[in-house]
Parts: sequence; structure tokens; C-alpha cells
Amino acid sequence: MTYQFLDIQSITKAFESLSHLTGLNYFLYDDRRHLLIASTKEDALLSSIKSHKKGQEIYNNFIDRYLNHSLRRKDPLIVQGPTGQYHIFIPLHYKGMSMVVLSESFYASTDDFKKFYREKGSDFGLTENNIPKFLKDIQVVPLEKIKSNTSHIKEILEILISAGYEKGDLKKQHQWSKTIINLISNVKSDTPMKDIYKAIIDLAIFLFNVDTAAVFVQGNGSLHAEISSGRLRSVIKKIELSDKDKFVREAITSNRPVSVIDSRHLWHDGLPEEVISMYLFPISPGSGFFNILGIFNTLLDKESFDSISEICRLLAHICNAKYMAEKFEKHSETFKLASQKISQLYFLHKDPQRLYNSIVHEASDIVGAEKCSLMLPDTDKSVLRVNAVKGITKWLMDDIRVRTGEGIAGKAFKQGFPILIENKEMFKDFGITPKPSFNTYSCVSLPLKIEDETIGILNLSDKNSGAPFSEEDISMLSPFILQTSLLLKLAFCHITSGEMEHLSMTDPLTGLFNRRYFDVRFEEEFQRSKRFNMPFSLAMVDIDDFKIFNDTEGHLAGDDILKEVASSMNSVIRANDIIVRYGGEEFAIIMPQTKKAEAFYVAERIRKITKNMIPPTWKKYPKGSLTVSIGIAMFPDCGEPISQLIKCADMALYKAKRLGKNITAVWNNLIGDVEDTKEL
Repeated sequence: MTYQFLDIQSITKAFESLSHLTGLNYFLYDDRRHLLIASTKEDALLSSIKSHKKGQEIYNNFIDRYLNHSLRRKDPLIVQGPTGQYHIFIPLHYKGMSMVVLSESFYASTDDFKKFYREKGSDFGLTENNIPKFLKDIQVVPLEKIKSNTSHIKEILEILISAGYEKGDLKKQHQWSKTIINLISNVKSDTPMKDIYKAIIDLAIFLFNVDTAAVFVQGNGSLHAEISSGRLRSVIKKIELSDKDKFVREAITSNRPVSVIDSRHLWHDGLPEEVISMYLFPISPGSGFFNILGIFNTLLDKESFDSISEICRLLAHICNAKYMAEKFEKHSETFKLASQKISQLYFLHKDPQRLYNSIVHEASDIVGAEKCSLMLPDTDKSVLRVNAVKGITKWLMDDIRVRTGEGIAGKAFKQGFPILIENKEMFKDFGITPKPSFNTYSCVSLPLKIEDETIGILNLSDKNSGAPFSEEDISMLSPFILQTSLLLKLAFCHITSGEMEHLSMTDPLTGLFNRRYFDVRFEEEFQRSKRFNMPFSLAMVDIDDFKIFNDTEGHLAGDDILKEVASSMNSVIRANDIIVRYGGEEFAIIMPQTKKAEAFYVAERIRKITKNMIPPTWKKYPKGSLTVSIGIAMFPDCGEPISQLIKCADMALYKAKRLGKNITAVWNNLIGDVEDTKEL
């Protein structure tokens, strides 16, 4: 069934909005009468009735009966319930799904309520004292009005369900496409064959909720599990599929997937009792090379089945090429990931990601761990994210977030002490079920600390030997952890210094560069233009009557206008232009290799978009639109020193102001005055 594609969150919000409009509460049930979405509010009278044992039983029977009845209908059903209230059962059918929206509850009149209360209220433990309260809370709607509006409500609900389904379906398809694209993009020419197999299995388990998966490689008349993962990985690892087995033979000869859902067939062919279903997906380009992706103890819907088939076909040629390359290099030394010695990690502090990667590789080598991950906190230290991994497909971990204090890693971070998990039972202490990708039930999370400050977490799992982690492993890692913490702190300081340098040159309100950055770039452009005998222009932009705006609308509104003006200007300048907030309501634009005629054209675009595109949301400001005045000057016309260019641009700006504002003025050094102006 395809209920998994429903966007429950969006539909829930839509139900809440519909509830506010109609005064009724909405619930969504599937075709098995299971509740998919519950209303956040509940009718006070119904709530009291259901708190009574007899009332709960009567209500449940009533709802169940009419849900079942409604699933066979097309039209809405309005039914008077045990309390005399009316309930609307609205059947919805979409893309093979049958659902019922229950809308409850209302009385057609207060007399109906009083009649119920008088005749049956005592049966449910209701007293006369509560009548005024219930009269205040109950919904009273004329029945004819509800009947006339029910069809409209049904239309709205059909739109909500279809939109919610399509959104959920698109989200799922996007996730699948993104994951598959990432898988393919991460397969490089030097990627080992086992890494490709592992990526396929990781994708199947992660994307399609597979219980157990394995890649079987052909050899000596049978296919053996080259790599497996999931709940039954140790069982599947021992399986050999004969070339003569009818299901394997069918997959080989047809080069199409084969599914075996009847466990008796599997047991008859000698598979272990733990295996109750099997899918065999060929990974073969049809050139004699043949591998199989096996999916066990999982029921795949058609869409998942088809998607896995396409993935296997896509990867078949890649795997074939890799298989041939590895066949000739079978006895050569396998590729080893380079890891810096502990003493060499210092030189990586200016390259944080390389440092992170080296840390996980070095740590895993010290204790012989197959998997290792480094988690670092966000700025507010409320959430941990994965920054580097070994033995795990990296892009599967990109969206993983762990709240500090939650889970094993989160608690180790918050407490500041290592957490050692030696067996499966210890996971229960943290309310966690071991993931199928674990090969053993042992792991360790180590806090990276400097004095009392925890700055990260190092997680290790699955020792190569299969043995559990121990206190000895923690002791072996302690010197490395200490030095790693210091190096991470040094790397953080390097990152912070870079961020501070950026912030020191950025205006915090508008996000534009500031005067300090302007002075640096202005001097650079001035010297470059002198050296190569090239022109460049400077435009000074000032918001007209900004003081009046601040006085009438307030400084917060003024700040908003500064941001809007900055954004609009930034949207129309050219790629090489440099715009800065020069001070107050004044901005400066450096235009490299630009003569004043072209600068005038750019300035005019800025002036027009400022006037036309910023909506007049103000209340007291006396002008109907916001405008800017612009002064332009060009080097080398204005000569030296560098300050002369700013002086000329300012004089042009002042002339634009004197001429009535909302004007672009260009300074001409030959006549000592403005040579061109433009206004709307």
C-alpha cells in the first residue's frame, strides 16, 4: 500500500486550518481503519464520554461500524452518534488508496444536546452541573447547512490528500534520485570492488528499508556472498547459491530479477529456516560476468523492486570493468588510505577536512576498528553532526544529526566521559536497537576534551578481529585523543580567525562589504588602473530624504529600507562591480575597467529599480516612493591622489541633490561640473 507517500505533516497542518474554518475536528483513517492522522483538539463532550468505560466501547463500535461502511461508499455519510451529535464520514479514493476522513462533531440544535443529556447523560456518568459548560463548548450547526457544504468539504479534502500524496511521492523520488546519483558519482576508477558492493548494499538497506542484503559473486559453479550486511548477515555469509538452482538459473538465463516469497520453496532448496523470502537481482552486462544482489526477508513494493533493478543494471558495466581490473591485480597489495602519523597531524590544522579525515583513519588503525566517525557540535553545541567517517558511505551520514544528551554519542558529549558498549544488551540502556549495518554489537564513543570543554566525539565500531572493545582500547587511544583535541582546537581557532576577518569587512545590517573593505579594494583598483592605463569609475549612492524617513517611520523601518536598497542594488550590478555600504545611508560602487558612460548606465538601472521595485509600506513618510541620488566620477579624469576620485564623485552627488534628487550626475573634470544628469 502506498500510504507511505502521504505527506502526513502537510496534511495535518491543512486539517488544522480546515478545523479553524469549520469548527469541526478531522481524523484520517486508512482502509484497515487504522488512524493515520488525529486531530490536535477533541470535542469536550466526546472526551468525557470516552473517559467512561461504557462510553468508550459504544463510541469505538459506532466509529468502527461506519468507517467500514464508508469505505464501500463514494459519497459522504452524515450519521447521528451515541451522544446525539452528528459525525461526517467522508470516503476518499486515490491511486489505489481508500481512506475515510472523520469530521466530528456537532448538534443540529441545542435541543438535541439537552435531549441526550436528559435521557442518557447519567449512563455515562454525566451530571447536571456540567450542562452549562458543555453548552458553551459544543458546536451547533444547522443540519441543512452541513449537508449543503459537505460536498465542498469533500472536494477540499480530495485536493489535500492528492496534493499531500504527490508531495510525499515527489519527496521520496527526490531522495531516491539524490541517493542514486551520489552512489554513481562516488564510484571512481580506483574504487575497490568491495567498496562498490558495500555501497550497493548500504543503498538497499538505507533507501528501501531492506532487512538483509548481500552481493553474490560467481565462481567454481556457485555464487558465494562476497559481502553482506543486515540482521542476518552472518547467516547469509555462509550461503552458497548453486548455478544449477532453478531460481539462480532463471536469473542467469533471463538476466531479470527473480522473487521467491514462499519460504517453503527456499527451505526445499536448502536455505536456512531464518530465510523466509528472497529476491535475486542480476548485476550482469551480459558478457559472461555475473553477480547477484540478494535481498532477504523483505517484501518490496513494485516501485522499490523496479528501482533496485535499474540500479543493478546501471552498475553492472561498472562492476564488470572493476572486476576485470581486480582480476589481473588479485595478488597485488590492496589500496591503503594514507594516514598521517600523530606527530604529522599538526601540519593539517589549516586544512580542517583533511585533519578530520586523518583523525578517523589514524584512530581506527590504532585499535583495529572497521568503522570510525568524527562528530563535531554546531555553534550552540545543541546538535552533533558527522564531519568525517571511515568504513561508512560518507553521503549516507551527511544528514545525520544527534542532539547532545541523546543516544550514545550525544550522552558521551554531554557527560564528557567515554561510553563503552560491549554487547547487544547494553544498547537497551540507551533505548537504542543496533543497526543492521553493525557487524558486531560493540562500539565506543570518546569525548574530545580540553580541560572541562568537550569539543567533539570520536565513535568507533566493529573491530576487525570481531572482538568487543574494552577499557584497554580506551587507554590505547587516550594519548591520541589528547593530541587530537588540541589540534582540533587549533583548527577551530584558524577557522574562527578566517570568519572574523570576513566579518570585519562585512556590514552586519545589509550584508554588503563595509568601508574597511572599500578602502582596501579601492586602493588595489586605483593602483591596477594606473599600472595598466585602464579607466575605472566610482559611483556614490545616497538615499534621498532618509533622515525624514527615519524620523517619521523609526529606525527599525529605516534599517529595513537600507537592507531592501542594498538587496535591489546588488541584484542589478555587474559581476565585477564591488558594492559597499560606505556609511549611514550612503553606498559606494567600484566599477573596474568601466568608463563613465557605462557607469552612468549601471547607475541609472540602480536608480530606477530603487524607485520602482521597493514597495511603499510606510505609513507616515510623506513621499510616495523611495529614491536615490547618484554621483559618478572616473579615473583618470579626476587625477591623483586617490582621494580626488572620491571628492569628484561626492561633488557629482551633491549636484544631483541640489538639482532635485532622484538624479544620476556624472562629473566632468574638464568643465569642473556635472556633464550629464537623468531623472524619472
